[in-house]
Amino acid sequence: MPAFEIVNVENIKKVFRNFRKVGVVTTFRYIVSDLLFDMRYKIDTINTAQLDTLKIDSQNKSVGNYYEGTNAYIFQKMISHAQVDPSKSCFVDFGSGKGKAMFMAAERGFRKIIGVEFSIELVEVNRKNLEIFKSRSKSKAEFEILHMDASEYAIPADANLLFFSNPFNEELTTKVIGNILKSCDQSPREIWVVHLHPQGNMAFAKSPRFKVVYEAREGFVFQLEPAD
Repeated sequence: MPAFEIVNVENIKKVFRNFRKVGVVTTFRYIVSDLLFDMRYKIDTINTAQLDTLKIDSQNKSVGNYYEGTNAYIFQKMISHAQVDPSKSCFVDFGSGKGKAMFMAAERGFRKIIGVEFSIELVEVNRKNLEIFKSRSKSKAEFEILHMDASEYAIPADANLLFFSNPFNEELTTKVIGNILKSCDQSPREIWVVHLHPQGNMAFAKSPRFKVVYEAREGFVFQLEPAD
């Protein structure tokens, strides 16, 4: 990836945000892991994008957050606390953007991987990235990229690891939780949720059905409790 594509205003802002939040050493670790990931597969997931620069036909555009690819180091740290067998699991990324979390889930061996994204521009980048990723990784995972609003997505009966990297606000997350509970009531199963960078969005923590299994600076891992 050319240097001018990486050194842009939004990425510089991200670096300074991380300096303030986690310090120089951890920020450097984040940058290196992100660069190595994109360089390994020759894809573009590292560049951030504000929603007002993207074409989004959804009434929920105003409650969404800017696109920023999930950091590889944070992803590996947090997902390791979700006690699932990837080879028998379905991973769903809400606000999948350019697909980075999907590709990292494939690296971990998830059987089925679904991305839900309401920006058609990010969906198109994701689809291009996916073709490159599949050709270079030889992944056998079953992929699906859906262009739709997360609040309208019916959670499939086999989805058991649900991933959120600060995609939208608490109100919309609460609507998605309703869909998760409906899916689990219809097809009872163990469900895990990884919620990164909640930034005040405590919808999962407020729900009596979700138990905190792991908490860190970067976010939470929850397990869905069975209904009484």
